[in-house]
Amino acid sequence: MKVRDAVVAGAFYPADKEELKTMVKQFIAAAPLLQIPCITTIIAPHAGYVYSGPVAGYSYRQFDNLDKSKHWTIFLIGPSHYSYFKGVSVGLFDVYKTPLGIVNVSKTTKRLLSEEDFHFILEAHLEEHSLEVQLPFLQVALPHFEIVPIITGDVSSNYLGTALAKYAPENSIFLVSSDLSHYHSYEAARDIDSHCNDAVEKLNLKELVVCEACGKVGIAAAIYLAKKNKWKSKVLHYATSGDVVGSKAQVVGYGAYVFYKG
Repeated sequence: MKVRDAVVAGAFYPADKEELKTMVKQFIAAAPLLQIPCITTIIAPHAGYVYSGPVAGYSYRQFDNLDKSKHWTIFLIGPSHYSYFKGVSVGLFDVYKTPLGIVNVSKTTKRLLSEEDFHFILEAHLEEHSLEVQLPFLQVALPHFEIVPIITGDVSSNYLGTALAKYAPENSIFLVSSDLSHYHSYEAARDIDSHCNDAVEKLNLKELVVCEACGKVGIAAAIYLAKKNKWKSKVLHYATSGDVVGSKAQVVGYGAYVFYKG
């Protein structure tokens, strides 16, 4: 069995199972549940939980709109922070492991290799946190799911969205992992991140030109699919690390977003 072990447990989130489960449950429970039918996509941040966890809770709270008796396929899309490569790297593992247990990888993952720009680049996955930090939230929010782990490199967002849509079964969700601007002043960060928020709210790809999200490719792919399929979108919550720790000299922005069928 090919296991992708947790590498940021004890750093980005607690390594203790019960502490982790309690923390995630609290983040989700503290967020409001909106009546959003037919969710297709959520976007959630991937920083250390003490900073971005409350914002991520807004995204995962909306999973309470899903039929949890069903088995869901989660297309988990995150950027590469440590490796540069062309195209897309899928995680050809059997399971991902977190302190909360194992997460099964969908067989769809291997099928994606038939697409020209999809590959398996092991180095891109070994230390990457953008996918891993979403897993405990998924494990708490959904009882039955499997993942299609996707790390984006240098690739067209339209190509990415078009390719993934071909493989998405009926009970599937696109989950884009992304933080927003990094290490600006509080005021500058909010100004830059307003373009990210507007891009999602208005389904306006031009606004992403100014947006500094590390997961911009995934966000753009979500907007592309939303425009193509006439999905609606909503900004659930926005905050910065400065709102958490008080220091507003150099902050990181976090956004929670949802796309859904109207």
